[in-house]
Amino acid sequence: MAMPVQTQILDEIGTRLSLITTANGYLRAVAKLERARLTPFKNGDLPAINYYSTADSFVDKGHTFDKRSLSVAIESYDLTRDAIFDDVAQQLAADVTISINRSSASPAVTDDPSISLGGIVEQVTVTSITPAIGDGQKPYCGAVIFLEIVYKVKKLDPFTLIS
Repeated sequence: MAMPVQTQILDEIGTRLSLITTANGYLRAVAKLERARLTPFKNGDLPAINYYSTADSFVDKGHTFDKRSLSVAIESYDLTRDAIFDDVAQQLAADVTISINRSSASPAVTDDPSISLGGIVEQVTVTSITPAIGDGQKPYCGAVIFLEIVYKVKKLDPFTLIS
């Protein structure tokens, strides 16, 4: 069964996020990756990432296509006690930002960038990074990274991306 273009884009993002490992040169290795998780992660799940779309908007139209913008939130969390939480949040955001710009075939930090999700979309922009911090005996630290993804879809066909 064909998947809507938004799902295709989110699947590619998930593939890239799943390759955040220390073996690939990232600062952390993701222990748990979920899409649109509704419940908080437990300490044993961390470092963890939750990602989901927040909006899909019309941008422009052409003769045979519509240009759209998909907003995506990526929440990245880890435990911290002694490190400055803002520094940890920026490290988490850096891992996510780098991974979004690496292909699944060449996911290492040192590999050449693969922008535009490998050419399936027109543009991926990190629009903001917001630090997050929890409290308690085992405080967590996190960052919420917001992306704007501009893509083209075949007119009247929600299943066909145009690259």
